[in-house]
Amino acid sequence: MNLLQAIFKPIAHVPKYQSDGAAIRDITDPEYVVIPLEYPGQILFKPEVKAGDTVCQNQIIGRSSLGSCVHASISGVVKEIKTIWTVRSFNVPAVVIERNDQPPMSMDEMFERYGQPFESASTIQKLRASGVISSWTTPGRFHLEADVDEYPEVKHIVIKGVNEEPTIFANEKLLEENPKMIVQGIRLLRDIAPRAVISLTAPPRLVEWAKQQFPDLTRVVGIGDEYKDRIERLVVSRVTGAYVPNTMPYREKGIGVLSVEYLLTMVDALERTRPFITKCVTVASCHESRSVTVRIPLGTPIKTILDRLNWPSKDYARILVGGPMKGIAQYSDETPLTKSSHGLFLMTDDCVPDETVLTCINCGCCTKVCPINLQVHLIGRYVEYNMIEEARRYHVEACNECGLCAYCCPSHRPLVQLIRMCNQSEK
Repeated sequence: MNLLQAIFKPIAHVPKYQSDGAAIRDITDPEYVVIPLEYPGQILFKPEVKAGDTVCQNQIIGRSSLGSCVHASISGVVKEIKTIWTVRSFNVPAVVIERNDQPPMSMDEMFERYGQPFESASTIQKLRASGVISSWTTPGRFHLEADVDEYPEVKHIVIKGVNEEPTIFANEKLLEENPKMIVQGIRLLRDIAPRAVISLTAPPRLVEWAKQQFPDLTRVVGIGDEYKDRIERLVVSRVTGAYVPNTMPYREKGIGVLSVEYLLTMVDALERTRPFITKCVTVASCHESRSVTVRIPLGTPIKTILDRLNWPSKDYARILVGGPMKGIAQYSDETPLTKSSHGLFLMTDDCVPDETVLTCINCGCCTKVCPINLQVHLIGRYVEYNMIEEARRYHVEACNECGLCAYCCPSHRPLVQLIRMCNQSEK
């Protein structure tokens, strides 16, 4: 090996973690939950409760301008409505509920309070009332709420049975554990979009199993174990044959994209079982080769989850919500998890770099590894010096924010953050 080969080594191996093989574990209700009145940062809900109110599990506690709802995930007393920093660093109001032993609210009563009896409600009204933000009203990376009538007919539906991150297994566990409900969900999707082609992505080990479980109901598409094979926008393009830019909602191209988890919450909503009040989250550590997937009430703080698993947060130098590639570092273990939180990744001191060089050494590793061939090193330097217009000439809006560039950068430059800053700056 020559000197250049030694210095500019290939991209660091993206970690592959294995599920512990166990069923999803239910975390018992915490002493309190903190439920942000947002989804996820740019759709705000108007509170329908106030401090001192007694609320029941399933009760609507917030509503958006188009009637989408957020619910109490436990029964209790509203201690306060305060402003918090969310997982994605949005500063929004949140409802703090301290647990009591009241029984949950029935779905019929929940719909009565919504103002539309279940029997006469449309499918979209049922989904909105139950807190299920349908895939065709969530426009791409900006997550702005829009009316379903604004979009063309659904031609393709992609059900994600695989999570992007190599450390998150919630979707494939839910796929494996709930085949009968998934059949129900696919049939409901056929009623909603009768002319759509429905595809289900699955990890290699479940492809043949899925074909046997869902014959003639859906097209099963195997997704490889390599991280590059799992980047969502590229997967959707590969499955549907349609390229959808990051700045465009899938629905504008007649495509609906939803996870297995959302499919199951849709079944719960339309079968009058319960609203969207729980979330499956995979917890992994940089020193563990296996992970555990848990089911939690929405709004459960990170610290509560880790304490219940006997993985105290004080043992870790950095906690990411997500995985090692796209996870967002949290400044507090009191941050509550929401509908868009799929995993926790725990890093000890020896996993966090002692130093960051930050200066680009022009090695080209970031550009070489980029799945859509962006000139990442140039974009990063332009944004660093506030040369936003120059950066935009290199099509920065096409970035998937997959994190591969930052992962392989020998200088540990915050490349994804620089690109995100550019995309969020005013034109």
